[in-house]
Amino acid sequence: MLRRLLVPALAALVGAVAVAPAALAAPPTPGPISAVSAAPGPGAGQVTFRWTATGSNTTSFTIETGLTTFSTTDPSLPDHGRSAKTFTVSGTRRSVTLTASQLASAGASLGSANHLFYRFRAVNHTSAGTTTRAWPYLQSVGVRPVSSGTGGTVLRVASFNVHTATPVAGFPSWQSRVGKVADTILSRNPGVVGLQELGITPANGSTTPSLTAQTQAQSLVATLAAKGAGRYKLVRTNRYVAPGTASAIQGARILYDSSRYRLVSSCPDTTNGAIWSSSCIVPLRLRSGDSEWVRRHAAYATLQEVATGRRFLVVSAHLDQRHSSTATTDTAYETLRAGQVADVLARVAAVNTAGLPVVLAGDLNTYQQNVGGYLAHDALVRAGYYDTAAAVTQVNLRYSTMNHMACTVTIPRVGSFAGWGSRLDVVMVKGARGVVRWEDVVVPSQCARASDHNMVVADIRLP
Repeated sequence: MLRRLLVPALAALVGAVAVAPAALAAPPTPGPISAVSAAPGPGAGQVTFRWTATGSNTTSFTIETGLTTFSTTDPSLPDHGRSAKTFTVSGTRRSVTLTASQLASAGASLGSANHLFYRFRAVNHTSAGTTTRAWPYLQSVGVRPVSSGTGGTVLRVASFNVHTATPVAGFPSWQSRVGKVADTILSRNPGVVGLQELGITPANGSTTPSLTAQTQAQSLVATLAAKGAGRYKLVRTNRYVAPGTASAIQGARILYDSSRYRLVSSCPDTTNGAIWSSSCIVPLRLRSGDSEWVRRHAAYATLQEVATGRRFLVVSAHLDQRHSSTATTDTAYETLRAGQVADVLARVAAVNTAGLPVVLAGDLNTYQQNVGGYLAHDALVRAGYYDTAAAVTQVNLRYSTMNHMACTVTIPRVGSFAGWGSRLDVVMVKGARGVVRWEDVVVPSQCARASDHNMVVADIRLP
């Protein structure tokens, strides 16, 4: 009896198993992609992407962006870039324009001059799952800058780290370079130059302390005068701290063309007859445990255009130079640099009660691909400063601003595509009507260079 009951039940179970549906197969891989490109525009802050693809088995396309290089197949790169963002487009589209707000959300706002690295994929998403086909290349693109506007007055500002006169093994002496530094400045005829590493050590490279020897700062002014450009003057030529007081190189200086601009600020070189002064400088913060011997200073001054009476404030800054290949350590240094920016901004806010336009020229010692982030630059952008590298006209934008005194410098590559050099040196402005032109003054092949940094020049339209 029991057997008669079990046999039909087992037969029913076997039949049920036999007719169970097979597992759903993965959806077909999207059809081939044969071309992908991107270009700035058409509007300010925008980028337009275009691609060629069959579109078969494709429900959408994705564009993943990042501020740093990334790859899911290259073990030397992270899977995603910093500030990663993914934009999804219909599978029927073959172009898309990302708006200024979309690009700002990806870290490339109008004022940042940041570029985007991007990867493109075709996607087939069905109830059975998702398959993708990746365009194999990492590419990059900048955003369309804002118009330079009209009216106002055009101010040409340069930033130039000229390298200290303190002797460095294997590095050309200051005396062999000062003429080239002067020639570089005169070649672009700026109205104002923010200088870094132009200190008060002896111009002849002597390591013997001297209160009477010609300083590096004094020698640049003298060399310019000897070349017929005595119109160029320094806001400060002397020491920022008393002789013998612990301090890093006192090299953040402001040079201006006195035939076009006059100094409004009171920035004396002496204090009650003493050969030093703390006027018109900002002591920059240190990390806990740092010695006073590494403390840096930023310089500032208010200038007035002789022809129009327009006033503006200028800052020259040289942030901490320390870096690490370890991300956490480098982030700590980058946090320090962001704090030093905060020191500068606080002083500017205190002295700029009239709300004048502000131009900051400096060596930030950080760059977009920096492993520890771009916090110092980010802080300036958040404070309303516009990076002039996002000018209407950009010259040598993809070159690094540091040349390491190499005989030949080239634009970095990202695979088979042109990449972006490291822009440590910046001219940033707040309160401008626009930026007409930006240039990295670089000669690709040149062995006898003026400095290990290139001069950066911007034409800014002030109100």
